[in-house]
Amino acid sequence: MLLEHAKKVKRSSIREQVYHQLQEWIISGVLKPGDRLKDQDLAEALGASRTPIREALLRLEEEGMIQSKANSWTQVAPVDSNQAYRLYPIIWTLEKLAVSFAKENMKDEHLEELETINEELDQAIKQGDALGAQHHDARFHQVIINLSENEELIHVLEGLKKKLRRYEITYFNGISGVEQSVEEHKKIILSLKEKDFEAAAERIEANWQDSFQRRLSNMEVENRKSNSSD
Repeated sequence: MLLEHAKKVKRSSIREQVYHQLQEWIISGVLKPGDRLKDQDLAEALGASRTPIREALLRLEEEGMIQSKANSWTQVAPVDSNQAYRLYPIIWTLEKLAVSFAKENMKDEHLEELETINEELDQAIKQGDALGAQHHDARFHQVIINLSENEELIHVLEGLKKKLRRYEITYFNGISGVEQSVEEHKKIILSLKEKDFEAAAERIEANWQDSFQRRLSNMEVENRKSNSSD
């Protein structure tokens, strides 16, 4: 009976590993928007059968990371900037709520952890490591979210941020003013140290709003350059 149970866990693990690997390739840019995805090629690359590949592709399509045409093709979906407009306000509203739950659990070691992560974010930005910067930025916010100890809130934010991760990586990839995120995080930490949780919540909202505005401003500059070169 135990042996049968172990086999089931192993099969489930393969499905999850395939799903997470494909998801990571798409988010990190190994698989780029427009890249065609063939289940046989992916199965060979991952050393898996085609069944977990197909299951993973279905899940990723539901998440909007890939798109397909019946009996024709499957490809990586483009980064949807309109999705950012829809999701950013929800995320900063829920993160403000997370602060109200987290304040009872915030301790000195958590503040030290936030400072360490912010220093790692600063280094990643200076080194031009967009993937690393996005990772550290997400870790910073996740410390506060986890301290809310609200499982439903944590789960909802995880799903929303997963959809935005590709967009967030482009934010850290050479966007003008991105280093301001580090300074904004310092202000959040200061408010938390002073136990001014209302100010901390407002500064988290401002951090999301300002980073979004920096990305939009960069897009406008890119569009003007593109139009002037036509």
